[in-house]
Amino acid sequence: VLGCLLFPTRIERRSPSKHPRTSPRINEMPELSPEENAALRRACGAIRDGADVPDHFKDFLKELGVTSFPKPSSKGSAKPPPASDPEPAPMDDDSDFEDDPDPEVVKPESDAPAPMGPDVAPELAESELDAVMALKQKAQDLEASGDHQGAVDAFTEVILKAPSPLVYAKRANAFVQMRKCLAAIRDCDKALEMNPDSAKAYKTRGVAHRYLGNWEQAQMDLGRGLNIDYDEASAAVQKICAEHYNKARVHKAKKKAAKEAKEKAEREERARRAKEEYERQKKEGASAGGAGGFPGAGGFPGAGGFPGAGG
Repeated sequence: VLGCLLFPTRIERRSPSKHPRTSPRINEMPELSPEENAALRRACGAIRDGADVPDHFKDFLKELGVTSFPKPSSKGSAKPPPASDPEPAPMDDDSDFEDDPDPEVVKPESDAPAPMGPDVAPELAESELDAVMALKQKAQDLEASGDHQGAVDAFTEVILKAPSPLVYAKRANAFVQMRKCLAAIRDCDKALEMNPDSAKAYKTRGVAHRYLGNWEQAQMDLGRGLNIDYDEASAAVQKICAEHYNKARVHKAKKKAAKEAKEKAEREERARRAKEEYERQKKEGASAGGAGGFPGAGGFPGAGGFPGAGG
């Protein structure tokens, strides 16, 4: 009877000569009370609607001749959907920022790097020192006359023979005058590698960054150089750089705040949808279970399920 309630088309009758229609254990079962019958009927209804069939109940049904069972339905599951992984945040992009155009900003040059001197200056004889001093003076005179390329060539000769932080910084300044800013930055990097407290190298590198439009790095380098050795000309350049940098910083802060607000709204929307889906599945699960699906822990009488069945 129970098998017919559950699976009316899935019971395969075995040969009466080999298997009686009812087992001795079932014949020995006491009659169920109306309450027990009602609980059993609710359980059968839940299983028919797709609820999982407990293993011990399957064993019992097999004794009745049931050979196949329905696949578990997902309707009764009220688990909330897994939260989707957050999308990776895009990298900061300031391409939409439009700063006031600066006519003095130039594009980086594509020239080959200038020659560098040895890492350790060699010891020079007195006559060689005199020749180096003459080259330094020549380079300075050329720089003062406005022949910046001639000054670079002369400073390069000095660097190859007797490199020093000051000579690198002076050649960097000549590069800046020609707006060869990458070459100037390389020379300043080398000068600061040899002397981390070179004010001239910091200030010259700051001016090079200024002409490339690297406002943040420019005002930082100029600030460091001015802290070591203050001068009005460098301070004026730093002021220009700070104005541009502050505009970009304000724009970046506003953009970051807008991005965070958007991400917060998206998280809240995902949470709202997940909650709605959870409530929907929970409601469907309750409906699929009829009057609660299987009764509670005390639904089937006795600690062992059906009385007298033992399984």
